[in-house]
Amino acid sequence: MPIIALLLGAMATISPFMGLLLMLISLRGLLLRSGGKILSRALLWLVFPVLLGSFTLRQPGSLLIVSDAVFGAGLVSLLYLYSLTRQGKPAMALVHGAILVIVYGALRFFLFRTQLIAAHDLALAEMNKLVPQMMQLAKTQNTLAITRLLLPASWTVTQLLALTAGHLAFLHLSGVRSILREFSLPAWYNLLILAVLPLYFIPPLREVLVNTLLALCFLPLVQGIGVILNWFSRLVSNPLVTLLVIALALLNLILVALLGFADTWLDFRKIRIKGTYA
Repeated sequence: MPIIALLLGAMATISPFMGLLLMLISLRGLLLRSGGKILSRALLWLVFPVLLGSFTLRQPGSLLIVSDAVFGAGLVSLLYLYSLTRQGKPAMALVHGAILVIVYGALRFFLFRTQLIAAHDLALAEMNKLVPQMMQLAKTQNTLAITRLLLPASWTVTQLLALTAGHLAFLHLSGVRSILREFSLPAWYNLLILAVLPLYFIPPLREVLVNTLLALCFLPLVQGIGVILNWFSRLVSNPLVTLLVIALALLNLILVALLGFADTWLDFRKIRIKGTYA
């Protein structure tokens, strides 16, 4: 088990997405084998990134790699595990982990802005060499402008996807059923979304507003999918229906996110009355 934890830390330096996903999936085995030393075992996730940082700190780009592995994967998994063991509520553990991802994602772009923009511009230059005619199209230029605007949120949302997928896989391995259909955010989460809206009235911070809002709306989107699945489950229970609902949700992201936002306060599924795990 210690070797696996060390390897997961190494994986996080290569791919924070895969590192975070596999760390959460491995929690099932960690909980079964570690006894009362689970957090101390989980700290091994940070060993390889910290060692890598100590040897390559002066190399260009190494600090970003180490930072993503530590703050974007290792500490997020540790916070998820700590919240889970202290409160026993997987949904709250997911929320706590997501908030850390969102906060780090914002700080990440602020601290490494020059490096991230340079990498983005380099990728565009390579694309321009490969498909110069397509890159000159007006539609392509508009898409690239949006991509540049959403550069901070792109990494954050990717990590939130890894966190949520790992969370769902962990619960599935633990024998929890109806995971998505009963997923529910705490009522105070919506207040975080409302709290960033006044940034719209400060023009220099509108880019911050857009990226933060997109990241914060990821979990309401997941909850919105859960609401739709809950409604469909009353008619038919089939894995193909689940995949179809998720596919349809991807075509209406804003509406599904708004549905999840509203469900947090209005409780369309009456989950609080049922007293489910979420």
